[in-house]
Amino acid sequence: MIIPALDVLQQQIVRLFQGKYDTAQFYPFDLADRLMEYQQQGAQKLHLVDLEGARDPSKKQWRQIQAATKALSVGYQVGGGIRSGDDVEQWLTAGAAQVVIGSKAVNNQQEVASWINQYGAPKFVIALDVNNTEKGWMPATHGWLESGDVSLFELIDFYAEMGVKDFLCTDISKDGTMSGPSFTLYEQLQAHNPNLRIQASGGVSSLADIRRLKEIGTQGVILGKSLLDGAFTVEEALVCYQSA
Repeated sequence: MIIPALDVLQQQIVRLFQGKYDTAQFYPFDLADRLMEYQQQGAQKLHLVDLEGARDPSKKQWRQIQAATKALSVGYQVGGGIRSGDDVEQWLTAGAAQVVIGSKAVNNQQEVASWINQYGAPKFVIALDVNNTEKGWMPATHGWLESGDVSLFELIDFYAEMGVKDFLCTDISKDGTMSGPSFTLYEQLQAHNPNLRIQASGGVSSLADIRRLKEIGTQGVILGKSLLDGAFTVEEALVCYQSA
């Protein structure tokens, strides 16, 4: 599945380089219009991130994002600043198909487990944004400003045992770089547990990247900067993915 992504910061569409807020590149696109454009081009699922909320939950942009999604007929997954069961319920009530849990999934596993038990595993995407360290793949949290102390594969196993199938994994060094995805990361994830639906994110810059990710076995490809910068269209990405 091709999943167009839009990040929102200061009420605007933005892309960061390697998750660093001081590298923000703002785009002069209306959020609702851009979402509708992606839908009209054939996207069956969309991805939204409240970067302001991820950095500071007191500055959530949820009202704007929810208003921009009202006209959509395709499903969307959303993350950024989700810190409580009430936050989960708010997004599901607002129409989100799934909520994306990042920092809390790393630092508060038991609390997130309680949400999964309450709302059901299919309602969740666990987002694990990682750095390749001496200890292996280790997650970062809170808008990538802090580091977790549990490994990627330990977290994968914990949530997979609870029935979660959808994992969004990003190699932070690749994010926003247009330098190609971290194929090694996705190969390792597929080898670790081939039954999961892995969404690849970060660095996709060409249709050849999409083709290789499909061949590896990833079930979703998140496209952000490549679409915003016009490297290819959603339609072209869909054709490539479906024919790979």
